[in-house]
Amino acid sequence: MGNSKNKLQENWGWFLALGIVLMIGGASALFAPFLVSLAIEFVVGIVFAVGGVVMLVQVFTTKDGWNARLIYSILGGFNLFAGIMLMFRPLEGLVALTMVLIVAIFVNGLVRIAVGVMARPDEGSGWVIFVGCVSVLASGYLLAMYPEVSAMLLGIVAGVSLIGEGAGYIRFAYGLKSEVSVAV
Repeated sequence: MGNSKNKLQENWGWFLALGIVLMIGGASALFAPFLVSLAIEFVVGIVFAVGGVVMLVQVFTTKDGWNARLIYSILGGFNLFAGIMLMFRPLEGLVALTMVLIVAIFVNGLVRIAVGVMARPDEGSGWVIFVGCVSVLASGYLLAMYPEVSAMLLGIVAGVSLIGEGAGYIRFAYGLKSEVSVAV
């Protein structure tokens, strides 16, 4: 274990460089959120289409019974269709993916509230409840702005996420450099 820690400490500069690149990428995404949203939507479309093709191939290669083959063919056809629609109808795809993201933010908020309530009276549970309430309120605001927010929301979320990841890697790198205990 000590040897791997020394290797990490020797390469702290690579973590710093990764953090800087991620932060620059995140800032760039914030300057062009529509283009980033379209790119994300296209990649999701490719993933759906490839997954659909794999499921359709599985229909012919599986040794499972007809029930499984029927389910594979239905799901494979649906995924392939969804992927093609996302790739060739990008604006409609952005609207659909934005709704999925809004629902995910809402559900995330509800789960955080529930976890925070179950953790009462532990220290920090109030913050968990607070963040959950912010997520629920944010999803309500985004829903009120829907579908106009669809053009840029995915790009903004990706940009903020990249900036946060970059900051985390930079903090990790400086922790390694100064030999401070950091979670790996």
